[in-house]
Amino acid sequence: MLEFLKESTFRANDVFFRALSILRKHYISVAGLCFLLFVTNNLSTYLAVYLNELTGSGIRFLLLLVFVILFFGLQLVLIKRAILLANNIEKTSLNNYIPSTKQFVHFILGLLSYSLITGVAYLACAIIFMPLLYMGVPMDRIAYEINPLITGLIMMFVLIRISFFPFFILENNFNFVRSIKLSIAFTRGNTTNLLILMALLASTYLGQLFFEYMDYSIFAKIMSAVNTFVIIPSVSLVLAVAYVGMIKEYKGSDDPELLKNII
Repeated sequence: MLEFLKESTFRANDVFFRALSILRKHYISVAGLCFLLFVTNNLSTYLAVYLNELTGSGIRFLLLLVFVILFFGLQLVLIKRAILLANNIEKTSLNNYIPSTKQFVHFILGLLSYSLITGVAYLACAIIFMPLLYMGVPMDRIAYEINPLITGLIMMFVLIRISFFPFFILENNFNFVRSIKLSIAFTRGNTTNLLILMALLASTYLGQLFFEYMDYSIFAKIMSAVNTFVIIPSVSLVLAVAYVGMIKEYKGSDDPELLKNII
């Protein structure tokens, strides 16, 4: 049986500032991978629009497949780089960064599982809030405000609990089901700290939205620059530092039961 973690195994501010320290020393490599992800995403969108009328569906599907493999492959390389840096491994062979086909497939399956859970959560919320119609609440408000809000909150909690599944796939070569179960067990007792971490990462983006809403363009641009050049490159490092710190404290099973660790 799983021996549960202590209520708090790391301090969110320590993780955040250590991640920033690592980012400062290895900014070029981490930010460079983020830039490649940005270019890949935008190039795929541009080509999808440009080639829409010029090529057949077969070629478009092939290009889509290439960009999907490239985009998510780069994400796994970035996560692997972050894990190595969090473990104070600064140099290693190129092969240690490249995910295997099995790892890539299970990462995609994990993402698809999250999408499936989102659909189930949205449907469940729609059923639960259906009685509001008989209480006079307009259908549009339920469909476009209440249901998306509650579903979003639920999925944010789910995302936090399963956010480490790619780390288990890359480090231990586990399948996506086992990795998700480990991530859920792994984050039990650390949800509050992880929420604080996410709030720290999201604070500059929220600040950017606030300044844009208040029409303070200079401050909005400053916050946008911080998001682009600091926060986005640091996200994987923050998760990696938290992962490495928690894995040292973890004393549970390497194949935990799912239902016992959800709450």
